[in-house]
Amino acid sequence: MKKSFHAFAALFAASAILFSSCTKKTAVQEPAGTRTIVDQVGNTVTLPKEVRRVVIASVWPLASAYCLMFGTEGLVGLDPAIISAAENSMLIKAAPEISKIESSFSKNGHLNAEELIKLKPDVVLYASGVMEDYDVATQAGIPAVGFALDAKNFNAVETIFTWIDLLAEVMGKECDTRAYKEYAEKIQNLVAERVSAVPEEKKPSAMIIHRYSDTTLQIPGTRTWGDYWITASGAKNAAAVNKGTPQVTVEEVYKWNPDRIYITNFSDAIPEDLYQNTFQNYDWSNVRAVKEKNVRKMPLGIYRWYVTNTDSPLTLLWLAKEHHPDLFGDIDIPTEIKEFYRNFYKIELTDSDIESMFTPNRAAAGGIKN
Repeated sequence: MKKSFHAFAALFAASAILFSSCTKKTAVQEPAGTRTIVDQVGNTVTLPKEVRRVVIASVWPLASAYCLMFGTEGLVGLDPAIISAAENSMLIKAAPEISKIESSFSKNGHLNAEELIKLKPDVVLYASGVMEDYDVATQAGIPAVGFALDAKNFNAVETIFTWIDLLAEVMGKECDTRAYKEYAEKIQNLVAERVSAVPEEKKPSAMIIHRYSDTTLQIPGTRTWGDYWITASGAKNAAAVNKGTPQVTVEEVYKWNPDRIYITNFSDAIPEDLYQNTFQNYDWSNVRAVKEKNVRKMPLGIYRWYVTNTDSPLTLLWLAKEHHPDLFGDIDIPTEIKEFYRNFYKIELTDSDIESMFTPNRAAAGGIKN
């Protein structure tokens, strides 16, 4: 018998934590004025005893977690791609001042050392796949802390747990995220239990378009967020012959002929661009997902849903219902999103907010080099 989803989801209405419930961490003996941590790249980083000025560079999804935990206090620099997402997402409700934070230190994903130094940051936070950020920051004498994209083998739900914990350590805080983690784990278990009963031949094939333009078509294969999302939600990755997120040809897509296609917010493309062949050099008219109108734009909630972020439990639930609507018929996704935001972020969403999450503005891909 299928377990009732709402039977346990309702438990969190009373027990959910406010994400900003962080307190100062008990100090340990360190040299005067400094302390050390080990980041997810494996580097031992010496930080000021109190971190007051923070720049978030290439680890874009971390900014939403930072704002939910600490507000915008201390944020002196954000990559432009973070701000474009925030201005078109629900994060702007929690942190409207984020759009005014300095971003000129980064252009097309490259840091400008002179502009970075002007911000006088105590620390630069970067993604493990962009070691150039580490080099620029440390050569400028600024401590840099790396966050690993594959911290949990690209399990987006569990990766954000580790990022939240490391961020709290960087800031010298202790944050009680037990209720959030318990909810996320229950979603993982629920989805895993239900899709485990689906025979392999009954699983739809799915493909995620990471970036798309007249000259670019990048599709995630294995060892990517895309592969995690597709397989964890009960589908087959049509692009599993590849590893990473390479450039592919439209002829390869014809061969894979996926049942479903999702487009991330790292591209300004929308489903109509595939339905109407608006980009040059690509004809999608004979691809099954396009013919059957099964192309979706990935939602933009607190951040872009393709990568790890604090909305990741919702992403998993949404995709599971997309792939197996009958199996998840007891779950109303808009209602669950509203309850989640109310309980964990203290944000009240309207029906219009939900609609905008599922039909994000093209401008949400601003600041990203395609």
